[in-house]
Amino acid sequence: MPARIQDDVRRQILAAIKRFEPSGEIAARFGVSRKFVDTQKRRLFGPGTPGGQPRYGEDVRREARSRYLAGEPVALIAAACGVHENTLRAWARDYGWREELANRRQTPAQLEAEIAEVTALLRQADEAQSYKLTLRLRMLQKALAGIQKSLPKPKPLPKVANFASRELFERAIAPEYGLLPYQRRFLEDDARYRCVLKARQIGFTYVIGLSAVLGLAAGRDQIIVSASEDQARLVMGHLRAHAEKLGLPIEDDTDREIRIMGSKAVALSTNWRTAQGYTGDVWFDEFAWAPRPDALFNAVVPAITRVGGRITVCSTPWVPGNLFWKIATDHQGRYSHYSRHVITIHDALKDGMPLPGGLDELRLNFDAASWAMFFECQWAEEEGALLPWSLLDAIAEDIHPPSPPGRGAGGEGKSPVGKKAAAPRYGRLRLGVDLGRVADRTALVLVGELLDPVSLAPTARVRVLKTHSVQGMDFASQRSLIEDWIARFDPEHVAIDRSGLGWQLAEELARAHPGRVLPRAFTAPFKERLALDLLRLAEQKRLSIPRDPSLMAELHAVRRIPTASGIRYDAPRDASGHADRFWALALALDGMDGISRAARMEVELW
Repeated sequence: MPARIQDDVRRQILAAIKRFEPSGEIAARFGVSRKFVDTQKRRLFGPGTPGGQPRYGEDVRREARSRYLAGEPVALIAAACGVHENTLRAWARDYGWREELANRRQTPAQLEAEIAEVTALLRQADEAQSYKLTLRLRMLQKALAGIQKSLPKPKPLPKVANFASRELFERAIAPEYGLLPYQRRFLEDDARYRCVLKARQIGFTYVIGLSAVLGLAAGRDQIIVSASEDQARLVMGHLRAHAEKLGLPIEDDTDREIRIMGSKAVALSTNWRTAQGYTGDVWFDEFAWAPRPDALFNAVVPAITRVGGRITVCSTPWVPGNLFWKIATDHQGRYSHYSRHVITIHDALKDGMPLPGGLDELRLNFDAASWAMFFECQWAEEEGALLPWSLLDAIAEDIHPPSPPGRGAGGEGKSPVGKKAAAPRYGRLRLGVDLGRVADRTALVLVGELLDPVSLAPTARVRVLKTHSVQGMDFASQRSLIEDWIARFDPEHVAIDRSGLGWQLAEELARAHPGRVLPRAFTAPFKERLALDLLRLAEQKRLSIPRDPSLMAELHAVRRIPTASGIRYDAPRDASGHADRFWALALALDGMDGISRAARMEVELW
């Protein structure tokens, strides 16, 4: 077998595996070993073989992984999970657990946690287990001593002087201002470099706006870089609200720039090519979700040089390996000059954050993986997802919601007067609708075919323009909603799920819009074709989606699930639905693989 298999050959091998061709035939055709083919099969389909039930369920493998990464010996994991030791070692090899554990052990903190875990196990172990655990404990202690010896002595964290107006700062941290303890702790942190790993929806954007206002009042310009336009507008909205609450007059106010007491706060695009030439304190908001974070960081950070500015990097977690992950975990000790704040949903509730409905009710809206990532500050895991996080990251863009086609002097499908010349233009529009009533949501996804901005020729690329989900809406209201989208956006066709309870609604819409509304039955073969067509468009980079964490989590939720008759494509059902926007998107894309070279209409977004 060659030392490195070419990417195009690897893709052909994976395609053959997905067609369930025998391993021996694949190996002979492409000149690779059968062991390599079998390894790729395990990575695609998990334990077991395609066409048969896996011997161990996903819950067993997840528990084994958690224990393995916690540093437990393989023998104890095998006994606890009821899995053979050789099977565990194969999982650790094939699923990358060994490399992940090695990465975790690169910091003293991780080794100390593992030593504490093994010490606790040693207290409860019998004589046979004690010997192995003692050897493991000595190995870990030796590794920790080696790392501590090689690391430079810790230095005091760099501080920043005059980071806020002192009078206003005292007002902000006073109890009557209403900040929660974790918000005050962040505000009081005078480190020049700060990193915040946080849960979603805990009010942290609120305190970012307050801290930026306090910096403006102290004569420090503020540069705010958010992962999306919507997030940037949210930060600027909080900044205005705090200025009003503190009695500070706003001297100049635009969508992207606010001036207070002679200093300005500017919201920058995530385009690293244009995010240069500014000076002041720098905020990277939801940095894990920003496109090309390394280039963006290198472009913006020089802003602090001349003025002694500070850098604050904050985000919910995402995939391991990106720049935010490196900063948050102090990868290889390169980011030890950052102060760190970790705030999970449990930390926020402990500090008194109100949560209407309670934690258990909130948890119902997310699958286990999304909950752990969004609310418990755990890094994302793939676990057999059809659309890996790395692929979703590659196709995600900061996309503005569309305006409906113009009908004025410009003619049908022309843009309204006054739009920017550089606005993206779209040819064919399509709408996918996945119907739900009680357990699932009804999801609508609008996609558009991108046109060349100069020639207006189709580019063979498709973009998600708008999504919407509703739950518990009666079918009459759902029909009104779908009719409104058809009237506003004039899609070429509307593919709608007619399975189950939605059969009557789909048929009524089809009669009202003959030839345009196309009811589709969600059979297993049809769902497989939809899922694989969506995957192919994404892999070919012909599909782009909004950089919206909730949408990306929903698209990531669909898994390949081995069954007795083949592979099923599905997602765990929770209170938020059943990956409904994934299937609505797949319906909208159905048939767009052969995109036409003539556009019936064009639409501009602005």
